[in-house]
Amino acid sequence: NMFKKLLFATIFFLIATAIIAGAGLYFKKQPSALAQTGGTVTAASCSYADVTSAITSASAGDTVTVPAGICTWTSTLTIKKGINFVGAGSSSTTITNTVSNTVIITLVSDVAIRISGFKFDKGTNLNGTFNAIYIDGKTDGSFGLTKLRIDNNIFNKGTRTVYAHGWVEGVIDHNSFVNCNICVGIAGDNTYSWNRPITAGTTNSLFIEDNTFTINNSTDREPNQPIYHQEGGRSVTRYNTFDGTAYTNGNTIWYDSHGNWGDIIAGTPDYRGQPILEIYNNVMKGHHSYEMVDFRGGSVLFYNNTLSYTTGSVPTINLREEESWTSGGQFCPSCPVFTVWPSWDNLTNSFFWNNTSNGVTIDESNYSTYITLKVPDKEAEFIQKDRDYFVHAPQSSGGKSTYPTVPGKYDMTFSSSVANAYYPYTPYAYPHPLAIAPPLKGDFNSDSKVNDLDFTSFKNAFKSTFNAIFDLNSDSAIDVKDLGVLMSSWLP
Repeated sequence: NMFKKLLFATIFFLIATAIIAGAGLYFKKQPSALAQTGGTVTAASCSYADVTSAITSASAGDTVTVPAGICTWTSTLTIKKGINFVGAGSSSTTITNTVSNTVIITLVSDVAIRISGFKFDKGTNLNGTFNAIYIDGKTDGSFGLTKLRIDNNIFNKGTRTVYAHGWVEGVIDHNSFVNCNICVGIAGDNTYSWNRPITAGTTNSLFIEDNTFTINNSTDREPNQPIYHQEGGRSVTRYNTFDGTAYTNGNTIWYDSHGNWGDIIAGTPDYRGQPILEIYNNVMKGHHSYEMVDFRGGSVLFYNNTLSYTTGSVPTINLREEESWTSGGQFCPSCPVFTVWPSWDNLTNSFFWNNTSNGVTIDESNYSTYITLKVPDKEAEFIQKDRDYFVHAPQSSGGKSTYPTVPGKYDMTFSSSVANAYYPYTPYAYPHPLAIAPPLKGDFNSDSKVNDLDFTSFKNAFKSTFNAIFDLNSDSAIDVKDLGVLMSSWLP
């Protein structure tokens, strides 16, 4: 009996030692987080030639890493496969391209793609189309790019610096945009976008979250809005900081959504407004401006935003109807002018609540000071409070508009006897799932890395459990004395 007990104790100690030693080897051999989804290809440098070579040799699902450096490109890099394209960090890997688009993403199926850890320097924001990243989504309704992530980059200047064209979803997060003329441009797939379900609080949008947008007097021009929509784009803009307090040379306007231009039935350009937009929990501050945001059609949920300005008149939440200035005008001279509500892509089912302007909550008592029409004598017919927009969250009464035939068409009807659209409203989960790195196997100290520190955490946790069980004489040590206690307790 004594021999069996001694053998058992010895085997147990050997197994425990082997576990700890094996864990040490495991942690030393673990690859980085990104590399676990595929292989890793490392570019020899950040030069255009070396990066192109690395991407060409990579397979779908691989990570292409680019080392630290400052490189100037004069050509456009095209990515045609789902990869992780990762620099050494936005303060370490800088790509300057002042003559062309820097990166184009064009994919033949909906696969995961990520661009992270770069500084993209465009040098100027005077050029008409000067993208750092252009996402070439489908405009024929065939499929969406829903697994896109662009994160932890710095973007300096450029026009439509990140440009999502077509059916594009996913997330743009934790980036810094500086002096861009349109930082994130979103042009959707027009009528195809309107024909998909128009619902709030879902993943079916391009999410723009946890970014910083800065404008100062180093900009080359008074920039257009950093967030800019057209042609049926869909987005959720949340938890961002917009800062134009150092821009004293011009106005700071943060957000724009175009409406419909042209008569769809007559066959003129299919240039639609946005079906639905959600904007919440943002900080928008500027030195001065005549307006902060501009909405020209579709549904808008705008809430929990903090607006502020340093000087000048009150910047407004601007509502307008494109029919008041585009149809029959310079953009579509042959288009019939709508004079009676509703029009194509009329602003509707929109809600504004719990927003503040210089510390004043915008509510039913003062909304007319802060929520205004661009051209009141023409737009009052098309945009009315408690029919087209509400100064409260979606609720169980108050009515909503519906489209009996075609989404966005001018036969829209309003019923006052039903609940508001989108009631009950719940925002989509934050942060976006694509912005959450998957838990790493072996990341015991939760620092998003697997290395010797995790081995120490594992060892300490194992030691704590081991001590609790086998420190039989309570002297805070596991040694031969504990073995003696164990053996004596087993002897007859």
